[in-house]
This record gives sequence, structure tokens and C-alpha cells, in this order.
Amino acid sequence: MKFYIASSLINYEQVRDLSRLLKNAGWEHTYDWTLHCPVKEINAETLKSIGEKEYEGIKQSDVVIILTPQGRGTHTEFGIAIALNKKVYLCHHDDTYFKCDDNTSTFYWLSQVNQLIGNIENIASELLKL
Repeated sequence: MKFYIASSLINYEQVRDLSRLLKNAGWEHTYDWTLHCPVKEINAETLKSIGEKEYEGIKQSDVVIILTPQGRGTHTEFGIAIALNKKVYLCHHDDTYFKCDDNTSTFYWLSQVNQLIGNIENIASELLKL
């Protein structure tokens, strides 16, 4: 199974942990943006290059995992995944985002979006059942 993980830059260690668990089970990470964390040099060319690699990683994936807390680019990645009709797994440590209140988004409720609750190990375990 090919996967891409979208999340906030500050969450890069959890992304690495989840990636490691999935790769240890034989899954393929299509693009690991955490290799650039923390970003040492931010300029237009670097951002463009990373953005193109992230886009290609999403395109090549079978599933896109959204790991909260999300960053400003995460919802863009989420939108790309939806537009490309990817299976999406929105993962949060509790049910905060999955209540019908100000913490949710209408897009969290699309049929191709699956909601997972738990820590990294729980999330990996659920994903590996696919």
C-alpha cells in the first residue's frame, strides 16, 4: 500500500513515527516531507520544489493520512487528495474534530474520508487492517 501523510511541520516527529510503523509492515511512503524538517532555508525555489514533491506524493499514494494537528498546507493536501478521489484517513487523538460544531469541516464528512481516533500506534494498527 502506498501512503502519504499530511500534517503540521511541528508534528514531524509523529509523522516519522507513523511512517516507520507503516513502512515496517511493508507499506511505501510516496514522499516524506519530514526529511526537510526543520526547514533551514526558506525561499521561493525551496518551497516550490517541496510543494511539487508533496503533490506528486499525494498523486502516487493509495491513501492519504491527515495527522492532526494540521498546518496551513495540510488542508490544501487534503483538498488535493479529495479531488484525486484518494481514500483519506483523518486522524485525531480524540473525537474533537468529529462533532458537528466549530471544530469540524464539512469535508471531514465526505464518504471517502475515514475518521480515526487514537494515538500513533492505534492509528497504525487500524490502517494496517486495510
